[in-house]
Amino acid sequence: MKHTKLLGSIALATLLATSFTGCDSDDSIDTSAIEAEAAKATADAEEATEKAKEDIEAATNLVSDAETKTATAESALAEAEAKIAQFEADIIPFAGGSFSPYERVAVFPTVKKDDGTLDYEATYAKVAELANTFAKHVANVDEPTIQPDKFKGTNWILAGYETDETATDENVKHHMLGIPTIYPVNPTLPMSPANTKKVKVVEICNAGYASKALGVVNVGGEEGTKVANGTYHSTALPCEVTIYNDEKGIYVDILNPETIFTLFFTEVFSSPEMENTAFKSEMLTLPTQVKEEIYTMIYNAFDSTEENYTKTDIKVGTLFTSMSQALATADTANGGKEPYRHYTYISDNTKEFTSTDAKHIAERIIAVMTNDEDANVGVQESALKALLPSDIAGVTPSWRSGRLEPLKVPGGSYIVEACSPTYAKEALSTGEYHTAALPCEISVMVNPDNNKSIDISLLNPEFMFGALFADSMASMSDTDKTDFNTIIGNINGDLKTIVDYAMEYNVTGFDGTNEKITPIQY
Repeated sequence: MKHTKLLGSIALATLLATSFTGCDSDDSIDTSAIEAEAAKATADAEEATEKAKEDIEAATNLVSDAETKTATAESALAEAEAKIAQFEADIIPFAGGSFSPYERVAVFPTVKKDDGTLDYEATYAKVAELANTFAKHVANVDEPTIQPDKFKGTNWILAGYETDETATDENVKHHMLGIPTIYPVNPTLPMSPANTKKVKVVEICNAGYASKALGVVNVGGEEGTKVANGTYHSTALPCEVTIYNDEKGIYVDILNPETIFTLFFTEVFSSPEMENTAFKSEMLTLPTQVKEEIYTMIYNAFDSTEENYTKTDIKVGTLFTSMSQALATADTANGGKEPYRHYTYISDNTKEFTSTDAKHIAERIIAVMTNDEDANVGVQESALKALLPSDIAGVTPSWRSGRLEPLKVPGGSYIVEACSPTYAKEALSTGEYHTAALPCEISVMVNPDNNKSIDISLLNPEFMFGALFADSMASMSDTDKTDFNTIIGNINGDLKTIVDYAMEYNVTGFDGTNEKITPIQY
């Protein structure tokens, strides 16, 4: 048993040795293949690692690129949306997207002689006849009662004719204005006062719409609100219809209410009141409604006469095609001109002014321009004329009041309509369709916050000519523009001097001082 165990141990040792050295105890171990395999595996692993890094980097770049593209797309989308919003905000929200200061509502034929030539005098007489026809219609007809589907406001009246008496040719003619031009009635005859063509101006007013525009009542009903500082827009009223002729026809034009609202109520567009939905909704439809009612009145008046005429809706003057174009006109921060100039005249600190005083002061302003030597024209006070800064060819142009009485508008303002025949002729040399932008209007009111001062507003001549005569100014030579700007400056100086003179020499309880105020910011 012992021998057997020994043999078993030797066999085991031999077996173990063989398993480490191979069959021949003299063979050496070959590791090169193993090392090569290991090296290859390492290289493969490193290559795979690099590849993985590259894939990760590529994937990271793709993600980053995608994020960049997404951000770019979002930015582009936001920019596009902003441009769309800006574009939509720049679209004029009425008048089919564009408007002009004036619109031609109707054209009548001229009057011809038996030989077919133009009868100048008869044509000019027809202008007066048509003006009377329209004026009588406005004065005698209660539009909302006759056509409630067309007229949404209160009754329209002929400015200055506030009576229940039936209007006739005789009693309406003093309530219309005649603005002189540089043209003769009959060009074959010498110019003279009798042979000077005048444009007929029929002014109409609607107390309901005026009360809304001037901040007296809410725009938008009970849920709406009032136009802030509305009474300081008084000189933008009333609405004007002009009738005049040339050798081709007789024209009926209007001063477009859409233009007046946009250019003379500019600050309303950015006012807090526009955040009121009811206010905004009606304010954007109000001017178009007013225009449509004026069109309807004109057609009703002339249709009733069976006159042969053509109905039109021709835009005349500068065409405004965007809100930015319109608003830039009164953007005083960027060189625009404010539509009005407002001044406050202080009392002697004991006088408390009332609405009656405001009317009296308006009458005093009229009186210093017009004496009743001629009920329609008058003669300006010589003492005032000597103070006026204007001068044309060594002569100081006279000023007249278009009316013998001031016009009262809602809110307690009284309107004086001043006109210089000389400057009117110069202005209308650019085209008689500009007449509706005349005459110069002056409003008088008691300061709403301090009854010891009177506030007087003037339509700013610089703005009026820049905005409403822009079409003609653009075609002028530099010399003509210089001359025209001189006229504008003269008009501005004259109007302020006229008001100061009236206050200084004709108003008691005034301490003699005044200052410019800015109740409306542009």
